[in-house]
Amino acid sequence: MAGTGITRTLKGATFDDTFTEVQHPTSLGLLNSEQLRLFHLAVQNNRFNYTSLTKFIRRNLGSYVFSRAEIEDYRRSDDVESIALEAVERLRSQQGDGGIGEILLYVLLEQILEAPKVLSKIELERAAGQVTSRCDAIHVLAPGGQASTNCLVFGTSNVVGDIEDAIDQAFDRVVAIRNNQVTECQLAEQTIFTKTTDPATANTIKDLLVPQRGANTGYDTAFSMFLGYNLGLAPGNYSNEAYRAQLDQKMRLDISHHASYITQQIQDRGLGAYSFYIYVLPLDDVSVDPGEIMTRVLNGGA
Repeated sequence: MAGTGITRTLKGATFDDTFTEVQHPTSLGLLNSEQLRLFHLAVQNNRFNYTSLTKFIRRNLGSYVFSRAEIEDYRRSDDVESIALEAVERLRSQQGDGGIGEILLYVLLEQILEAPKVLSKIELERAAGQVTSRCDAIHVLAPGGQASTNCLVFGTSNVVGDIEDAIDQAFDRVVAIRNNQVTECQLAEQTIFTKTTDPATANTIKDLLVPQRGANTGYDTAFSMFLGYNLGLAPGNYSNEAYRAQLDQKMRLDISHHASYITQQIQDRGLGAYSFYIYVLPLDDVSVDPGEIMTRVLNGGA
């Protein structure tokens, strides 16, 4: 990626076969850079089909769980086949109440924003030790495209039935991250000194975060959100064709009704100086589906 020594880690060749983007005219109208992007999964008989998503996540589980240096160690040891299996084991041992939202946040930041991972949620938990991170991800965005200067992107994911509740909880997390920003930056900076960080990542983070004498460098921070919510369409009320048409319309309507609410939250919480990159994806039932998806991921799709 131009402007940074960090490459993206996601294997995204099948992204367009897994996620369908819903185009819409709604904007947040922010002074700084923004994205407000809507996606949905494949539909089968008026329900979301999670098979492709499960395969996509399993294909990328090692890249999400392990650092670039750790994966390179597997390659040097001619043990690439163990990456997925040991990623599953690590995720099982560390997974809390989150999971699917944090992984999808990683996917969308790398694929759509083109912001390479510095630390995923699972890496943050291992790196933090006695220090608590409020983030679900830390990524870096180089100048050009979405950013005019180097940018450290702090991410949060919220999967809640009602989209407005998901937005509220996301902004609560954003405020907590902002208030904890010095610690979050220190966690990113600590990657320079760990054996799990490859030299390119370490050098980029060092150039970004550690002041160099005589160098006129600096960076901004930005926020990203993954919002999952219940779609709220009754499958039995539509033909298959009508349901697919209603799906896109419902998502456009949902975001058009809530865009001004998001903008107001940014203003009311004193966040107008930040860029926001927001990604939205509905599920059938957030009380059931995330757990079922993660069970399939961790148990070989069964």
